[in-house]
Amino acid sequence: MMTKSPEPIILAVALLLLALGSATLAYMFPSLEEITGVKSMEPTGDRAKPLSAKDVESSLAIWDSPVLWQEPAKHQRLFDSDEYLFYASAYPAGNYIARMGPDTRSPSGVLLSWYKKYGLDFTDPNVDREDPDGDGFSNIVEFKNDPVGVRQKASDCDGSKSTDPLDPKSHPDSLARLRLQKYELRPFHIQFKGYEQLNGEYYFQLYLNDVPSYNQPPLKKSGDNLGFEGYIIGAFHQVFQNETDPGTNLTHAVDESTLELDKPEIGWKIIVPFRKEIDSPESTADFVMLMPDDVDKVIKISRGKIFTITPYLPDRSFLVIDANDSGATIRDTKTNQDYSVPKLDPAEWNEVPLAPPKSP
Repeated sequence: MMTKSPEPIILAVALLLLALGSATLAYMFPSLEEITGVKSMEPTGDRAKPLSAKDVESSLAIWDSPVLWQEPAKHQRLFDSDEYLFYASAYPAGNYIARMGPDTRSPSGVLLSWYKKYGLDFTDPNVDREDPDGDGFSNIVEFKNDPVGVRQKASDCDGSKSTDPLDPKSHPDSLARLRLQKYELRPFHIQFKGYEQLNGEYYFQLYLNDVPSYNQPPLKKSGDNLGFEGYIIGAFHQVFQNETDPGTNLTHAVDESTLELDKPEIGWKIIVPFRKEIDSPESTADFVMLMPDDVDKVIKISRGKIFTITPYLPDRSFLVIDANDSGATIRDTKTNQDYSVPKLDPAEWNEVPLAPPKSP
């Protein structure tokens, strides 16, 4: 007995399942027309206007004054970048990489943010002593901007009082670069040898041991110039003291008079006892300017003398009031204002601008 082949039945069942699947998909997933409501892909409406030259110029006008992007806050950034410093001298041991922050300073103490503010290359090993504006003041000096009579460390300055290293008209006070290099005591020996009264006025005989005989001063009266070291003959105080001779028990008067020698400009006064020799406390001060053209120049001046600082302060002159181990005091002859002059620290020569390279 012959049986029917199963292939037609399987084919019929497959077609039936395919039809059911298509119907199900059509039911579950609507068509593009049903979703968008668009029945045709052909363009509708008015045709596009052709661009004119005026339209192009108008669209490009915004680039004449572009709007700067606002820097996003750190918490909005996908990536956050920072600057780091590499200290080759500490490599490979130690902390040779450090993050650069607003308070990061160079080895000399200058804020790196200050160098960046003026576009100066703080990686240059000579940046501290460079002088971009050519005014004679190095970068580190302009950063510190020392007041007159004050010596500061760069690490103690925040840059808020700095001068502009790129503007030759903006620089520290030249007087702030004056230093006392050294001072020397230079006493001279003086004797008050005698006095006499002529026509009701006293005249005095003074002898200077360190002066040749032909230069000895003649008789002087109060108010006269001694003619040596700027002294003026001052007040005379005639004093007699009674003394008793222990051998004879006789009493006699001893002349213990004194004569003043004045330097009124500096308020200096010495008292010379009658018939006694004293040492006048004279001194000489050596001043230097921490400027590139003055590294080998010394201003030698005695106490009570006047000097000028050219070419930096040509219209001012200064009187030396005093000098000692810690520094000097000078007075402006026009304003009578006193200024302190610090004692030179040899390390300060490292702040003077480097000499420009010589042309071949």
